[in-house]
Formats: sequence, structure tokens, C-alpha cells
Amino acid sequence: MAKGGAADEREARAGFTLVETLAALAVAAAIIVGAAELVHHVALYFDRGALGVTEAERFALAMDRLSRDFGAARFVAASAERDERPSEPGPSGAARKGDEKKARVIAFEGASERIVFVSGSAVGARAAPEEALTLEVEPLRDGVTRLVRRRAVWLGPRSGLFAEAASNAVVLLEGRYEISFAFARADAFGALTWVDSWTGRTELPRLVRLRLVDPASGANLVVGAEFIVWADAPAACARDAPDCLPGKTGAPGEKKAPPPPEEPT
Repeated sequence: MAKGGAADEREARAGFTLVETLAALAVAAAIIVGAAELVHHVALYFDRGALGVTEAERFALAMDRLSRDFGAARFVAASAERDERPSEPGPSGAARKGDEKKARVIAFEGASERIVFVSGSAVGARAAPEEALTLEVEPLRDGVTRLVRRRAVWLGPRSGLFAEAASNAVVLLEGRYEISFAFARADAFGALTWVDSWTGRTELPRLVRLRLVDPASGANLVVGAEFIVWADAPAACARDAPDCLPGKTGAPGEKKAPPPPEEPT
């Protein structure tokens, strides 16, 4: 009986007491809370870093896409019709040669918040060789603005620039800034003149500028976002086609040299 009582007493004393259990639970809870806080901070800073990298990559891709689109802009007429220019009498009273016809309006409709033009920068295996691209600024809620790129098949001057509805929307930029465009033309000596609209012109702009402005400070967030439009004549001029640039004289892009000074006699 004595041995049995001692064994029962040892079994009753085996294990943890209530105080020891509560202390262990408190220590475990403190460890879990600390680990959770550490994981939260690590995940937060990781998300911020990943978001920053994503925004930078997105901006770089948008600049590359715009550069390719404007660089491949086509010098094509917006309509198949050609308007007649009123004849201007020359020195002998006859109409001047080369003034009988007016240059066609180019398929380029540019405003500060929307641009529609023809480009050959095909994206994707099923893209058409030439497409009518639309770049449009769309305001969203809470001061967020985005730049959306859409495209449609270019069916030629006979159908016009807006024959097909643009689709395949792709958001190039999105953020809390004001997005706008400006256009520049170059004179014979290379001086640039910037305007906010390019509509009904007989030539393409030489440069297109993208502006991202902070609405609070008015500062330009992008410096040097200017895209070159390489085309300054239709493809017919490369084949020495006659009358490829009606209403213009000289080779496309040719600068007129100033007359030489007269020598004293």
C-alpha cells in the first residue's frame, strides 16, 4: 500500500502548474506578436519598393512606346480629296507654276489632351502595317489622370482618319498629375515654335512634347520628354514622284540658304 500511495502522489505532481502554463502562454504570445510586427514591416517596405520599381518600369515602357509611335508617324493625307487653291497671278498675269493645287491636309489631329495620327509602329503579330492611333488623356476620380492608347486599322485616305472605332485600350500612364501635349514646328533655320494644337495642317509636327505637371506645385515632373517625328514628306517623294508635295518648293526639309551679300561695285 505504501508503494502504491507514493506512485499516485508522484503522478499527481507530474506536469505544469497553472501559473507555469500562464507564464509560458504569455511568453509565447509576446514572441508571436513581435514576429507578426516584424513580418508586417518587412512586407510593407517590400511592397513600397516593388511599387516604386513597377512605376519606374511602367514610365520607361510608356516613354519607349510613345517614342516608337511618333517616330513611325506616317505622312499621309487625311482625305483623298484635293482642294484647289485660288490662282495667284504672276508677273505676266498668269498663274504661277506650282500654285495651282493646294497641299493636302495631313492625317494628324493633335490637341493638348488628345492626338489621332497614323503610325507604322505595329505592336503584336496581328497588328496592321499602318494603324490610326489615339492617345487620349482621361481624368479619373480623386485627381487621378491617365493616358490611354487605342488603335484602329488605317484604311487609307478614302476612308478618313476616323473610319474605324479605336479599340484595344492600353493605359500608358496613370497618377496624380496633369497630362498634356504640345507640338513644335521648325523653320528653315531650325528654330522651334511650340503650340498646343496641331489640326488641319499640311505637314507633321517636328516634335511632340509630353508634359506631366504636379497640380499642387505646378512643377513639370518630366524634363526632356520630347518625341521626334521623323517623317517630313510622303513616301512618293522617295521615288522622285512629281507633285509629291504640292504647294511646296524644294526638297523636303531643305533649308533655304540666305542670299549672298552683294559685292560693292
